[in-house]
Amino acid sequence: MNLNYAKTKQTLRQFTLLAIFAASILQTGIAQAQTTQTTQRVMTPQDLWDIKRVDNPAISPDQKWIAFTLQTWSLEKNRAQTNIWIMDTQGRNARRLTTAEANDSAPIWSPDGHRIAFTSRRSDDEAAALYILRLDGGEAEKVLELPFGVINPKWHPNGNSLVLGTRAIPALKGEWKLEDLQAQRKEMKYRRESKMTAKVTEDRRYRFFDQWLTDNLSAHLLQFDLNQKTIKDLTPQSVDLFSSSNTFEFSIAPDGQSLVYSRNTIAAPHSESDNLDLIWIKLDDPSAAQNITADHRGGDSNPRFSADGKNIFYSRLNTHLYDGSSAKLWRYEMASGKSFPVTEARDYAVAEFEQAKDQSKLWMIAEDRGETTIFSSKVDGSQFEAVLRGAALSKLSQVGNQLIFLRNSFDQPNEIYTFDLSAKTLKQLSHFNDALMGKIKFGKVESYQFKGANDTLVQGWLIYPPDYDKNKTYPLLQLMHGGPHTMVGNAFSFRWNAHVMAAPGYVVTWVNRHGSTGFGEKFARSINFEWGVKPTQDILRSTDFLIEKVGNIDPKRVAAAGASYGGFLAAWLAGHTDRFATIIDHAGVNDVVAQYGSDQTNYSFETTMGGNPWSNTEIMQKNNPMSYAKNFKTPMLLTHGELDYRVPYVNSTALYGVLQSMKVPSRLVIFPNENHWILSPQNSVYWNWEVQSWLQRYIGGTPSLTQPRF
Repeated sequence: MNLNYAKTKQTLRQFTLLAIFAASILQTGIAQAQTTQTTQRVMTPQDLWDIKRVDNPAISPDQKWIAFTLQTWSLEKNRAQTNIWIMDTQGRNARRLTTAEANDSAPIWSPDGHRIAFTSRRSDDEAAALYILRLDGGEAEKVLELPFGVINPKWHPNGNSLVLGTRAIPALKGEWKLEDLQAQRKEMKYRRESKMTAKVTEDRRYRFFDQWLTDNLSAHLLQFDLNQKTIKDLTPQSVDLFSSSNTFEFSIAPDGQSLVYSRNTIAAPHSESDNLDLIWIKLDDPSAAQNITADHRGGDSNPRFSADGKNIFYSRLNTHLYDGSSAKLWRYEMASGKSFPVTEARDYAVAEFEQAKDQSKLWMIAEDRGETTIFSSKVDGSQFEAVLRGAALSKLSQVGNQLIFLRNSFDQPNEIYTFDLSAKTLKQLSHFNDALMGKIKFGKVESYQFKGANDTLVQGWLIYPPDYDKNKTYPLLQLMHGGPHTMVGNAFSFRWNAHVMAAPGYVVTWVNRHGSTGFGEKFARSINFEWGVKPTQDILRSTDFLIEKVGNIDPKRVAAAGASYGGFLAAWLAGHTDRFATIIDHAGVNDVVAQYGSDQTNYSFETTMGGNPWSNTEIMQKNNPMSYAKNFKTPMLLTHGELDYRVPYVNSTALYGVLQSMKVPSRLVIFPNENHWILSPQNSVYWNWEVQSWLQRYIGGTPSLTQPRF
């Protein structure tokens, strides 16, 4: 009796303790949930620099591991650090492989899977050098340093050498021996320290983005033997760059006997626009180079050998002009020496492609009506079908029965994902930003459609502010994307972030107006000869549509903001409507005559604008925002980077001078060390403060940051 009582008493005590413990856990959970709910906050520009940037996933040869880069930024130091990480293909066992305070580039697996090659510019490196890291332990070893750096290295199938890109001073490159490299470094040092700083050219193409191209350098593909430490020039006759962007696109045949690369075949002085062709060479006799796309006047790029080496897949543009044409996938057959279209009949611009390991099909990624879609087809383009649609997908690889890729959206920066082809399930593998994103209070994002110019259906994105209340009245901010031939997708942006823009209390919209890609080639090319007409109608009709749809937008507090071509549209709106309380114009093409100072020197303006300064000037001026200066009355904020060679910053200083002379309220913000984009952390935060402060002045709102001081 006493024993039973004691057991019962003990049981009751244990039950009570468990109940108290459970209640405590429940209360703690509620408190944590309440704390999470109350501590969530709007996204600030500073948050963009706390995000860990995942990129460049590379699958190991045994398909068990993913190597990738992880970039972190220091707002205080105003710089980035990029290191290489690894995890298994199920998202487990993530670990950091490199720790140097440097920017380690995309990892490249050796054929045996035991080593990873990458480039990095570390403390004592004059330029990006080639490093190799063994996975069985130890530090990364620098194996090659060149005067003008190592670019895009790839392993030769034998595993004993790599092929890589670099530049050289043609007269001094010699045979790439030690004395030749020293001679180039000596000349570089002389040029760098010379007090004479003139840039001289007789070429039409003499700058790119924020770099001068007047050093008369040549591009080269080199084969570097790891055992002998010797260099073989695979393009010894080269006297020019392969492209103004200094990129090296090439693919090595599976048998290691040949390679194919892409280069511009329009020689200096580059009086015509670029013509990218595919050049095939034998590695044992590189002098016998063959242009395999010489019959095509248009862009042929991004070549990839098939796994059996019988075909070369590549991207083709049917024009050499930037006019909204779509890039299609083509196939060059080695046996016949002929090219065949793969996706020519499909109204999609193929951004990426990958052949299945068994060569049975192709995987492709293309923009698709505001999202991106993974497509598949047979190698001849038949059985073309959508596999997965949604958000922004890139860097695709196949691992067994799953696809691995990067994915981001309005609410999430890049993470690595997998898609199971059998179960049709999507799974997130990396989680580097989950904690930070959990602290952010995001507004709702939705897609909408309306009747734009010519009553054509136009798609747009609608981003609500956090804590949106349908009983309150809100300003509307119209964002206008650049290009003009690009797409605003369901994607995370570090420069113009929709949630940062909405944080002060604005309803924000981003319209895929006429000229945008992802909605068919006809739609993209529909603005040629009249850049401002249809997009303006789209923006104004979108404004009317949203005022009616949302129901609580103040029609007197509507602003517009755009960059690059979006800046063109901003200046165009200023001359064609007084609908907006204020307009923000970043790096805008405000004067088509000034654009002849662009790094593109307006190769295609005669085609896309219909005129030039020496003929058809009336048509050209009809498409020039500055021609409508007499109508300027809307207050404008103008921002620009002084190193912007794509849209020279005089576009903004000239427009500012006009506005000031007309006594139109205006503000000019110039960043001396930035290019077409505001890329450094502290300048980016300051740019956002200028934008939010200017908008508050004219449409209200509560800026999410105070004036930054670093």
